[in-house]
Amino acid sequence: MKKNFFKFYLITFILFINFPCAYAQERIIDNAGLLNPVEKINLTNIIDSISLIYNFDLVIVTEKNIGTKTPMEFADDFFDYNGYGLGTDRDGCLFLQVTEERDYWFSTSGRGIKIFNSAVEKKLKSEIVKNLSAGNNYQAYTAFLNNWEYFLTLEAKGIRYNFIYQHNAVILIIAWLLSFGIACIVVSGWKKSMNTAIMQSQAAAYITPGSLTFKVKNDKFLYSTVTQTKIQNDDVSSGGSRSHTSSSGRSHGGGGGKY
Repeated sequence: MKKNFFKFYLITFILFINFPCAYAQERIIDNAGLLNPVEKINLTNIIDSISLIYNFDLVIVTEKNIGTKTPMEFADDFFDYNGYGLGTDRDGCLFLQVTEERDYWFSTSGRGIKIFNSAVEKKLKSEIVKNLSAGNNYQAYTAFLNNWEYFLTLEAKGIRYNFIYQHNAVILIIAWLLSFGIACIVVSGWKKSMNTAIMQSQAAAYITPGSLTFKVKNDKFLYSTVTQTKIQNDDVSSGGSRSHTSSSGRSHGGGGGKY
């Protein structure tokens, strides 16, 4: 009797714990069929953990094609019309991959717009695009989630991931080298001020008059030619600080390009 009661209690507890998950909105929408069931479960568990701790929504969407919409329009609309985003400002970020056109896009909302600066975008692209290009889709999505967890951890501490934070060690080294250089210049100045010997700047006293002559030659600069070439860039970005309005009337940030 006690054994049966224990089993009943255990089953009830498991159902209670998993009840919200059973009806939770799907965050991995793999319409392009790039993930196996185990990979989807693993990614979903990471998203659930991040959402619970930081109250921030993360979504991954794969499509073979998106019709006439741009990746930005599709990603923004998918986020808005499917009710993604947590909190009053619907905080979150959706990652879209379109396989036929090899497009990708990050659509940010709420706190995500503020967090997604140029340094964040650069870090995400550096790790995700190389995996997408190599066909390592699962690794790309894992990098997307792990990086956002890192950015959110910093945000919780009141720190923004930006150029200064990203290159903090380099900046410290440069500052140390500059300080050392300035110190060397100051010490060198002190050393020179203590030298009472006077150097002769003229050799006239040692030259026999008329024994040395110079012929002067001049080089004249006539003109220069400057050629300018425009550099094409396939990446499109929000610049980390700009936002736009989607068809639903909500504000989004983000960026993307080709892989």
